[in-house]
Amino acid sequence: MKSSMVLACALSLPGIAFASDHGPVFSYETPVNSQGEVSCDAGIFGRSGSKGSQFSTGTGCGYGITPHITANVFLPATFGSGSLPESRIYPGSEWSAGASWRFLHSVTSVGKRIESTASLGVVVPGPQQDSGVLAGLHRAPGIAGSLATGLASRSQYVWVGGGYTRFAEASQSRRPDTISWSGVYGYRPAKLRRGYHQWNYRGFAELTGEHTGNVRAEGAILPNSSTTTVWLGPSILAIFKTVSISAGVQAPVYRDASDSLYGREHVRFAINFSYLKFSAHNSSP
Repeated sequence: MKSSMVLACALSLPGIAFASDHGPVFSYETPVNSQGEVSCDAGIFGRSGSKGSQFSTGTGCGYGITPHITANVFLPATFGSGSLPESRIYPGSEWSAGASWRFLHSVTSVGKRIESTASLGVVVPGPQQDSGVLAGLHRAPGIAGSLATGLASRSQYVWVGGGYTRFAEASQSRRPDTISWSGVYGYRPAKLRRGYHQWNYRGFAELTGEHTGNVRAEGAILPNSSTTTVWLGPSILAIFKTVSISAGVQAPVYRDASDSLYGREHVRFAINFSYLKFSAHNSSP
């Protein structure tokens, strides 16, 4: 396609789980909207462990200011009372807004390109309270940034990226800083490379990880509240004209987190729906 959506979550703000019109569902990637294009995403995301489950839903919208800069906003809602570690991979209760800048776009051959995108945004507390360890914290805004780079062709995709989120302190309490990273490989078989008026499919293998710092509550560090986790799983993307549907599931491959605080998280999943409205200057993909 000539253009593509950006995740509200490519900012590492609410999480990464809003897929672009040809990208993965969990990981950082590089696409942005073309100038004048509007993208909208809505999804359902879940986490489940021995100390309960958490479900999130939300809507993210992006607008292409220039061919390489997209402004976006994300408004989530959460359900469930699970005691789970802080995550920027998955949406929480924070609202966010920011911009993504694709500063490298090099076409190496027909249908193949190398891209790099940087994102920066603000995260503000939403109307809902957190659950688990974070439930009693005084909340404050934060700043999130990310960087992604990769290669995309008609048949194969490779992206790597990372992000960092830091919150301000409120009443001597502060949410943990979070470092997140991802690597993804995608493949699009020749038989599934169909025309604009047919469904197109892509499959991905996604590796994601997060490290969260300690939780600070009323001036004291909560012991053993820092976590490190790594997740691996498949996802699939289906595209028809300006609409796409993506879904994926991940299981832990490495975990360093307190069982007494967070229990054992077993699975994460995401289902996402995307719509892209092309600009008048680019009315077909």
